Amino acid sequence: MATAKTARKTTSNRAETRATLDEQSVSLNEPAREEIERRAYEIYLTREGVHGYDQDDWLQAERELKEG
Repeated sequence: MATAKTARKTTSNRAETRATLDEQSVSLNEPAREEIERRAYEIYLTREGVHGYDQDDWLQAERELKEG
């Protein structure tokens, strides 16, 4: 027979497991750094290699990859 303490612990463990799975699914939706780098470089090349827009390129690449 489960005690109240055991029931609370089981509920707590389930909540922790659920939170961990939620964090993992969020990280799965994030593009890998290498993907962002590759796309940002492609954007840079489409501007014919004009310097000074690296942060804009990175943010655009990240946004595009997240949207999918």
